[in-house]
Amino acid sequence: MASVASAQTAVKVTLATGDAIGSLRNQMGEHLKAEVEKNKALNITVNHVQGPILGSAAQIMDQVVEGSVQLFGNDLAWGVPYDPDYQPLSFGFTFRDTDQMMKYFGSPVFKATVEKVAASSNLRMLSPVPLASRMFFSVKPLNTAADFKGLKVRAPGLEMFVESYKAYGASPTTVAWNEIFLGLKTKLVEAAHGPVTDVIANKWHLAAPYITKTNDMFAANAWYVNEAFWKKLDNSQRDGLQKAIDATNQWGMAQAISKEKEIIALMVSEGATYSDSFKDRDILRGQAIEALKKFEKSGKWSRGLVASIDAIK
Repeated sequence: MASVASAQTAVKVTLATGDAIGSLRNQMGEHLKAEVEKNKALNITVNHVQGPILGSAAQIMDQVVEGSVQLFGNDLAWGVPYDPDYQPLSFGFTFRDTDQMMKYFGSPVFKATVEKVAASSNLRMLSPVPLASRMFFSVKPLNTAADFKGLKVRAPGLEMFVESYKAYGASPTTVAWNEIFLGLKTKLVEAAHGPVTDVIANKWHLAAPYITKTNDMFAANAWYVNEAFWKKLDNSQRDGLQKAIDATNQWGMAQAISKEKEIIALMVSEGATYSDSFKDRDILRGQAIEALKKFEKSGKWSRGLVASIDAIK
């Protein structure tokens, strides 16, 4: 547990990122540790627990809520179980592009949800940032919307991912992140979905060599902090930690952009086939939007939320 009492008291932070060592998210954790510890005035030391040692992302989220882990950097989608208004953020085609996503993160509507969750669940989401488009890695080519019909797609244990894939016509199957390669290799699943900067460490392309960019979902990293821990920090420590996170996000965004082409080229050199010209994007998007409208009408989240997102230009 962290020990915090005053500006003069040393603070120890247990940070987890959960993804494989060498992945972009793992590297962002190392970058954040360095950013925090180089500011000696903060008197904060960071223990970055690397890889999936502490369990699945859902299990680590539980540890943040109860306080044994103070800070966790992982996908925006892991906030979904804590408030229904986080749900559309992880649904396929909710956002047109990453600019719209970033503008929503700065909106009063989103900030109000963050404060509500912090008060109700002891969990604060800090500085979500889009990193890259998720891509499909599949054992067979995905050229048209028809190719998604019945496709066994790996899904995390999150409803919005599952429902997105269903909206595309696919058959989602839950598989833990660190077991995806084996699932693809044995064809337990026929496709998995993620940004190349995250999946290169797990070598999905060697088991599922067809890479398809549909621009349906944009991977966004969020930093989840234990709210009680956050409140106990003094103002200067809180400000310093926030600045370190912001610097890390900028670094991560730059890395995602610069590394994506490099990694795709590497994957192609190792036998993968890459396509960024999926012709039926509008068909999949139409199916996803119809599903979104039905969910909102059923009361899945606040009425008008999708419209407020769509109105952001």
